[in-house]
Amino acid sequence: MESQDIASLMNRYLEVKAQTAQLETEKQKLIQEAMPQEVRQRVEEIETEFAGKGQQAEATLAELEEQIKAAVVAARANQAVEGMKVSYHTGRVTWDSKGLEEAMGSDPQVAAAIAQYKKQGKDYAALTFPKA
Repeated sequence: MESQDIASLMNRYLEVKAQTAQLETEKQKLIQEAMPQEVRQRVEEIETEFAGKGQQAEATLAELEEQIKAAVVAARANQAVEGMKVSYHTGRVTWDSKGLEEAMGSDPQVAAAIAQYKKQGKDYAALTFPKA
C-alpha cells in the first residue's frame, strides 16, 4: 500500500471519528431540549452535588490501588478476595539490543553464541492522537 493510500485511510478514520463526536453532541443537545427547564435545572443540581463526592471517591480508589499494588509486590504473591483479584508479576527482563548487536558484529564467536537466542516479534503499528 502506498504512503498516500495510508494517509487517505488515516484521514478517513479522523473524519469518521469527528462524525461520531458530532453525533454524540447532537444527541446530548436533543436530550437537553427534550427536558423541561425545571428538570434540566434539577439534573444540574444533582450533578453538582455528586461531583465532589465522585472526585473524592476516585482519589480514594487511586490511593487504595497504589497501596494494594505495593503490598502485593512486597508479598510477591497473588491475592484474591470476593470480587477482586490482584496478580503479582516479576519485573520484565530486557536486554540492551544495540549493545548486543555491536558485540555480535565485533566477534564471530560472540555472534554465534548470541544469535541463537535472538527472536524478533511481528511488526506492528499503534494509533496516537496528539493534542492540538
